[in-house]
Amino acid sequence: MHVLITRPRDQALELADRLAARGDTALIEPLLTIEPVGGVVPQLDGVQALVLTSANAAPALGAWAGQLPLFAVGAATAAAARRAGCATVIAAAGSGADLARLIARRCRPEDGALLHLSGAESRPELGEELVAAGFALRRQVVYEARPAPALSPAGVAALGRRTVEAVLLFSPRSARLFVELIARHELQHHLGSAAAICLSAAVAQPCRALVWRAIYLAARPTPDALLEVLEAARRRC
Repeated sequence: MHVLITRPRDQALELADRLAARGDTALIEPLLTIEPVGGVVPQLDGVQALVLTSANAAPALGAWAGQLPLFAVGAATAAAARRAGCATVIAAAGSGADLARLIARRCRPEDGALLHLSGAESRPELGEELVAAGFALRRQVVYEARPAPALSPAGVAALGRRTVEAVLLFSPRSARLFVELIARHELQHHLGSAAAICLSAAVAQPCRALVWRAIYLAARPTPDALLEVLEAARRRC
């Protein structure tokens, strides 16, 4: 299949290699560019654990991070935290709700605050659930995800020729941006032979503004589950 990957470039390259091993052709079309926030010095006084909801936050971890356990939203984020030098990393099943439940089982509110290292834009569900469970959650912005102002010429050409058979979408924000850019390039009527492969129902929701061959949802919010859905879409072509 010809697959459009909308992840930030570093993450998309690894996924493109996996697709190539399956015989697919990948076109990388980063909708967001990750830029670290410089000069971040996390305040750890009174903090019992660190929280990561994206692998994009892992580069901000320093030697200081080894002092505390770290809770990661999923396996990929956990692996990035370990590569950054964290020794005690506990991974949830892939969603903010999974992460909140894991933290509530493993931690006690009276033992201290939780420090969430995040992007400038962060979904509220994790904080809402943890605060409801009695935890104090601090948030430290360590990176920004800047939106692409336009699709690349290669992306516009592939979509215009209708050669793209599947578009991989990983976040509600990137899905909304994809819909906006499709309209900006006047490509709304060029997706009828393509499938939207979405990490979750929240990711799929903005996609419903466009006409697709089909919209598929991953069974779990993980890249592996997304590839499983892509395989199912391939069989239905």
